[in-house]
Amino acid sequence: MPWWSWVLIWVALSACTVTFLVLAGVYLVRKGLALMRDASAALGEIAERPPAAEEPAHDDEAAASRRAPGSAVFADPDLMRREYEEGRELRRLSRRDRRVERRRLRGQPQSLHDLGLI
Repeated sequence: MPWWSWVLIWVALSACTVTFLVLAGVYLVRKGLALMRDASAALGEIAERPPAAEEPAHDDEAAASRRAPGSAVFADPDLMRREYEEGRELRRLSRRDRRVERRRLRGQPQSLHDLGLI
């Protein structure tokens, strides 16, 4: 192979590399600008939203639902366990009530366990 063929090969490879890098840069800049537009719109919506009025909690259940994230680390473990178990029971009963209502609307037979007969 003559020496000038190697020059042509390297020029072609370099041109392809530069073209790829330019196209990748344009793509990344466009994606970044779109991300900034979306972030700006989201921040605008947050800024326009009126602040939520906070009411003092009168019972433990309301206080548990308004607890700040991460505050359970410093809370009493027995209280956290009791709140967790109460919440789990409420979710279980809620699922059962939805299941009974759904079956009633569809005309399906009810489970005796769901109706509390077992």
